[in-house]
Amino acid sequence: MLAYIDHGKGSPTFILMHFLGGSHRTWSPTLPYLEERHRCIAVDMPGFGDSKDIEGYSVKEMLDHVDATIRDLELDDCILVGHSMTGKVALALAARRPEYLKGIILVAPSPATPQPMKEEQREKQINYQGTREEAEGFIDGATAQRLPDDLREIAIADVMRVNLEAYHAWPKYGSQEDWSGALGEVSCPALLVAGGNDQNVPPVEEQKRITLNHLPNHRIEVIESAGHLMPLETPQQLAKLMLTFADGL
Repeated sequence: MLAYIDHGKGSPTFILMHFLGGSHRTWSPTLPYLEERHRCIAVDMPGFGDSKDIEGYSVKEMLDHVDATIRDLELDDCILVGHSMTGKVALALAARRPEYLKGIILVAPSPATPQPMKEEQREKQINYQGTREEAEGFIDGATAQRLPDDLREIAIADVMRVNLEAYHAWPKYGSQEDWSGALGEVSCPALLVAGGNDQNVPPVEEQKRITLNHLPNHRIEVIESAGHLMPLETPQQLAKLMLTFADGL
């Protein structure tokens, strides 16, 4: 079972997954807005956070871990929430059509197709060694505005303590996996939330073509002021969109 934190109560349960280099702590600013109305399970993906020593870094291995954790917790009414890297994981898991799935929320997601990425950025991630300078550059480069110091330090600490094998696996092969042929049509309700100033994943128009074509029952929302790390940058705005989506299920 993956490491996780369990907050709040109420159905459906949000299964919160984090970005490359994050952990359950990525969702700490957003949780207070969600937990009075919904149970929230924030997991640490293999190689990250408190799951640092758990192996399995391909998309299939990651989704298998998440699926097993949900089943071990005996949850039967869930909304999968994938952020960045784990957007691809959420899509692939939703394609299994598990009985516990009620909806899917994609926050600045990596698409089902190979993720477009500049070669310079890919090489930088592949060569990442976990230094303070590298972690600062990674976090500051993913936000539209500098995070408040306390949140910035949490994010930097998470990126510095990753399992480097897990971190490197994403730019080497995870991000390049092509799940578009395996997804088919995923009919559950879906919400895609994009940051208006996000330079890390494909923009909305491209997401419509390569991601949302698999999700016929979808909505799109854009937080114009946000960059890539919306759970940290704009937690209240993101939570409001998530709650509205859950209310409509």
